[in-house]
Amino acid sequence: MECKLKTLLRCILTLLGTFALVHGNSQQQANHALSVASMPLLLDLETKLIDNLEDYANELEQKLQIFRSYIPVMRTENEKARLDAMSYLSNPLNGLSLIRRLHQDWFKWQGYMDQLVGTVQMRNFDGWRKDLPKKADLSDACAAIVRIQITYDLKVEDIIKGKLDGRQYNSSMSSADIFAIGHYLAKGKAEAEAVPWLQEVTQDVRVMKLLAECHIKQKHYTKALALLESGLKFEAYNADLQRLWNKTKNLIEIYQNNTLLDVKKLEDPMIKAYTLACRGLTEGSTRLHCFYNFNTTQFLRLAPLRVEEVGLHPYVVLYHDVLTRMESEELMELALSSLKVSGVYRVQGLAFKRMRTVKARWVGKETNDMTRRVTRRIRDMTGLDLTTSEFFQIINYGIGGHYNMHKDYFDFTSINNIKKSKIDKLGNRIATVLFYLFDVEQGGATVFPKSGYTIYPRAGTALFWYNLHTDGIGDPSTLHAACPVIVGSKWVMTEWIRELGQLFVKPCLEPSSEQ
Repeated sequence: MECKLKTLLRCILTLLGTFALVHGNSQQQANHALSVASMPLLLDLETKLIDNLEDYANELEQKLQIFRSYIPVMRTENEKARLDAMSYLSNPLNGLSLIRRLHQDWFKWQGYMDQLVGTVQMRNFDGWRKDLPKKADLSDACAAIVRIQITYDLKVEDIIKGKLDGRQYNSSMSSADIFAIGHYLAKGKAEAEAVPWLQEVTQDVRVMKLLAECHIKQKHYTKALALLESGLKFEAYNADLQRLWNKTKNLIEIYQNNTLLDVKKLEDPMIKAYTLACRGLTEGSTRLHCFYNFNTTQFLRLAPLRVEEVGLHPYVVLYHDVLTRMESEELMELALSSLKVSGVYRVQGLAFKRMRTVKARWVGKETNDMTRRVTRRIRDMTGLDLTTSEFFQIINYGIGGHYNMHKDYFDFTSINNIKKSKIDKLGNRIATVLFYLFDVEQGGATVFPKSGYTIYPRAGTALFWYNLHTDGIGDPSTLHAACPVIVGSKWVMTEWIRELGQLFVKPCLEPSSEQ
């Protein structure tokens, strides 16, 4: 309130000072104090000053009302999220909207606040500025939504309405959210992917221009021309739109009004197999059965483990109830303190084509009693020696989190001598154990594209497979991937077991006849 009074006082003094400079000479000549009859003119002037001041006060009040009207809306959404933060942020639409709001909306609020009032709030904002999401964070959030859309073949209009892979959620996307994705794709030279998004928000001239540019790059000149003509109806003197319209008109004449058809690239069969597996549209081995493992170690004779065969080529099994809920929670809590970005790579500059989008932490097997207990359990499951195996890697996936197709074993022909010397000390990764620590509501399956296996994350279960043939050569059929998470928070823990130490546990045999 004190700040507002000071602001109003400064305004009054400024206006009076200006009035004195303009009318000083006439006031001296009139001698208003000497004649009551001359003073009504001063009343007229005061009326103008008061009206002008009232206009200023109205603007301040209007600004205050705008703040008052938006704060409950923003607070309602924030409090809704804080009731169950993990559940709220597990929905990728909420995650995108949160990052976009913090990256875009708050900078707009800053500009609105940066006027004679709100100096205290501006200082507060400057103190929090460093904690706000950056441009890269918004790009990652946009990329996650696009990755989900492409992998699961979802319709843009369904995603916007909060319908994700057949399920309707109490979430939706604002026009600003939609445009953020379209803009990200268009500027990332993914015009074909940008068009369906931008078409949903064509009321804005800048959107029309961006969408027209996408159509031009795809040689859809007639569509581009129609958009530009619509934009010129709103802004007839927009020079950029006019130049782009002229360019498009010339291109149509060159190609004789024929829209060139896109030539689709042949789709990689493995990518197709991967997406089909993520959607649950493939069939794995039919020769499967469940059994109790009594034999790997003597301890299992007393406490056998439930095993489900996933497939035979490669041989993959799923262990049930090998982690308790308390153990899973303790592992997740252990990792939360220092999760770091792990294995992020860009392909063609597009974040939705990154190799991996996760954060992870390496945890030693001797960290505490619980990790030692889990280590013994892996020994019981696999029968392998873990003395020289790698640390546990605990991973949490983000919005649309995924891990593209890869093999866990090392390809010695594609790594440098330094890395090869380090690997030689422990040998190759003979086997993998993948624990699921938390249920995932939608998506996030582990898939083996060459075999059609699809395994959905269920808390307490663990996958086990060998990465190498019996002669130590890598098994290419173990190519696998983590599908994008649609809704949920996916937590896993991986244990890669090395060859060193397995000499007497699993001796090498003759080369496999399957190779």
